[in-house]
Amino acid sequence: MASSSPTRFGLLLSIAIFGLGGCSMSEITGTYSEESFDRLVDQDNMVLVKFGSYSCGPCNRLDEELKALKADPPEGLEIHSISLCGNQDLARKFKITGIPRMMLFRDGEKLGDHVGFQTEDQIRSWIGAMNGVVGDVHTNPFAAKTSSENEMLPHKS
Repeated sequence: MASSSPTRFGLLLSIAIFGLGGCSMSEITGTYSEESFDRLVDQDNMVLVKFGSYSCGPCNRLDEELKALKADPPEGLEIHSISLCGNQDLARKFKITGIPRMMLFRDGEKLGDHVGFQTEDQIRSWIGAMNGVVGDVHTNPFAAKTSSENEMLPHKS
């Protein structure tokens, strides 16, 4: 019995996400090339990009939260929603395997990302926490602590 290669698994996952009801033919989607996406996120302001699909329930609920956030956005924040239906190259570039997925950028650098639904208040808190961050950060509460975080923990004598 031959084992599946990572490429084959990725292809099957893409078919599952994009081919089985993830995108309807009636959707109107914008398509971004890698260059046009880079121009979108290469700004001094923070740019929040939500990747999703119109047929995804959690994506639609997140759109309502983002709509409320757009009504009174944090200073200097732009919010964009991108359908993966017309942007599968971006999905591969960012290794998107779950939606909705939000990514926060500044100056073309990804500050952080989050998969799944969040309320407006949770999104505001996340943006505030990421505001001073530079580099690739994943908000994972189960991630290993750095040595400086460990030094702050009380030591047994």
